[in-house]
Amino acid sequence: MKRRHNLFRGIMLLLVFSLLANTASVSAASKKKRKKTEAVSKYSLNMIATDLLLDDATLLTVDGITDESVSFKSSDSDVVSLDPDDSGTSCKCTGKSVGNATITVKIKEKGFLFFNSTTTTLTCKVTVTPWASSIRFNRKQIKMAPNTRKHVKIILRPSITTEEPVFTSSDPNIAKVNAFNKIVAKSPGTAVITATIRNGSTASCRVIVTAK
Repeated sequence: MKRRHNLFRGIMLLLVFSLLANTASVSAASKKKRKKTEAVSKYSLNMIATDLLLDDATLLTVDGITDESVSFKSSDSDVVSLDPDDSGTSCKCTGKSVGNATITVKIKEKGFLFFNSTTTTLTCKVTVTPWASSIRFNRKQIKMAPNTRKHVKIILRPSITTEEPVFTSSDPNIAKVNAFNKIVAKSPGTAVITATIRNGSTASCRVIVTAK
């Protein structure tokens, strides 16, 4: 009788331990799933990385804001200075000197009843580059057939600049540069493509469109 009682106790203990183990496993899986869901933020920035020319400015905007408080901070205000607007959801970023800076955006959501306030952090990396001081084409002259395209290869100095030159054509009916920096040959003839940078420097390339 005593042996049967001990056997019954052993079976009950095994059942209890098994139940506890399953509960812990389900709890851990639920917690892991909850963390994964919480990792998806309802807030976002209009850009997570950008190039900015010296003394130029761009607007960094937070999307998904309702009544949360938002703060902006530059990792190096000597490189990128910040000027938040009145709405509190956007910030003007100005390139002050050549270099890199990270803009940290903190979004604080108010708590409700017994829940504490939560903070979401987003970042945007900004690279400030100088304006170009000189420009030239890698070729002085190219020949193309009508209705063909060629990439415009230009060399800017300093090489780290992100300035985009402005292209013009002496005769767009013969050849021109499209929005993707490609020379588009239209009809037979000769046209001169000119590239101009901010300081007024120019470079030119003669495009000869041959007959088919």
